[in-house]
Amino acid sequence: MKIAIFGGSFNPIHNAHVKLAQRFLCEVALDKVVFVPTFITPLKDNTSVISSEHRLKMCELALKDYDNFSVSDVEIKRAGYSYSSDTIAYFKELYPQDELYFIMGADMYLTLEKWHEFEYIFNNVTILTAPRDDCSFDELVNKYEYYKKYNCKSYITKEYIEDLSSTSIRDMILREADISAYLDKDVVAYIDKHGLYR
Repeated sequence: MKIAIFGGSFNPIHNAHVKLAQRFLCEVALDKVVFVPTFITPLKDNTSVISSEHRLKMCELALKDYDNFSVSDVEIKRAGYSYSSDTIAYFKELYPQDELYFIMGADMYLTLEKWHEFEYIFNNVTILTAPRDDCSFDELVNKYEYYKKYNCKSYITKEYIEDLSSTSIRDMILREADISAYLDKDVVAYIDKHGLYR
């Protein structure tokens, strides 16, 4: 099987996350995408990140109707910093006969050399990424050409993915703006019920 790992803080998970996973499901003929909410994300400011339990539950709600999507709490159970290399090693042991992929945003793709054990990542998964407002397809391709010296394998979709961020959604919630177009309705209800991001 072709299995993709999609790690992130998902703070909160939104429609662009789901659309990105769906894009690769079709274009790369993936069999499964596993969403992996982080506990603590290295190289990021975690001050605005809500509890892992809330973020895990929102992922479960947003993905409940997708047969090829699942959610893993492996990084939350591990606690501490969530290093992608450790998560990849976990899934390699879980699925020893399968082909692993790793979905990430364009911004993360451009900074991969700063990641913990980045060469292990290059050697053990095919990286999937997409252009966005601040990063063109050509820029990603140029970076891929540079990464080839590390034996990096990548697939870059040409089609632009909407530039929707969790940060902008949190700002909208603070302003009491309507977020229903950007999140699953059950996630919106969950945020309202628990008074998140206010």
